[in-house]
Amino acid sequence: KEMGRPVEMEFAVNLSPDGKSSTFYLLQIRPIVDTSQNLSINWEEISQEQVLFSSHNVLGHGQLDDIRHILYVKTEGYTPAHNEEIAAEIRQINAKMTQLGHSFLLIGPGRWGSSDPWLGIPVKWTDISAATVITEQVLPGYSVEPSQGTHFFHNLTSLGVGYFTLDKKDNDSMDSIWLTQQPAQYESAHLRLLELPEPLTVLMDGHNGRGVILKGNHLPSSIL
Repeated sequence: KEMGRPVEMEFAVNLSPDGKSSTFYLLQIRPIVDTSQNLSINWEEISQEQVLFSSHNVLGHGQLDDIRHILYVKTEGYTPAHNEEIAAEIRQINAKMTQLGHSFLLIGPGRWGSSDPWLGIPVKWTDISAATVITEQVLPGYSVEPSQGTHFFHNLTSLGVGYFTLDKKDNDSMDSIWLTQQPAQYESAHLRLLELPEPLTVLMDGHNGRGVILKGNHLPSSIL
């Protein structure tokens, strides 16, 4: 009732031998993602050249085709020692993007929103509120278990924000070369902000947790 939608519950139970003193522990309640939007994707029809980001672990459902900005953390020379500094810089960019009425795709390593800066960039939701799609990367040499959107789960589901996890062991992919080839609207030691000539297309199938982010919005009719 409070969530305004169906929920999934995570719980644990201690069972006593006599069954008279068992204890039920409620661990977590999360709203279930709305998958009522009809979306049927022919994955085999998607050309790899079109793909910017592909994941088999996606939270969200539906199609987005109005994202023209990408804010991403540069992975070359990345170290979590700078995560708090990166968070402060993202906060400033998000405030400017919000003021201009722009949304963006956010890409970075580790767990977004972690309270431990060694596990991820310690942003609060207000620091990334202009992001309509968030992605987290599992980087070589930076072995952090993905959060899969746990820190912002209610915000993601209530606002319809997509959350992608990139883990190459799951055959996920990202075209990093294409990203670096795009001219930057803003660039610092840790971040690049891109403004694309045409919006990206984001497809998320909440029924199987699979999603893809495509360069441009010219979809062949065979894909959908």
